Amino acid sequence: MNPRLLQLGRSLLALIALGTVLLTSGCNTPEPDNQSSRPWNSPKGWEGGVPGMLYDRR
Repeated sequence: MNPRLLQLGRSLLALIALGTVLLTSGCNTPEPDNQSSRPWNSPKGWEGGVPGMLYDRR
């Protein structure tokens, strides 16, 4: 076989293995009670709106 073709095959196999590892290793927890009722990136009460005006995000 062509050595360049073998190197390409090994590179593709390593890339597929790396992709599989990255897709299957997640950052999830099995604890459902560990979730916040308010997301971490939701705006706070003082963020947004026009300064000096009453602006309620309800």
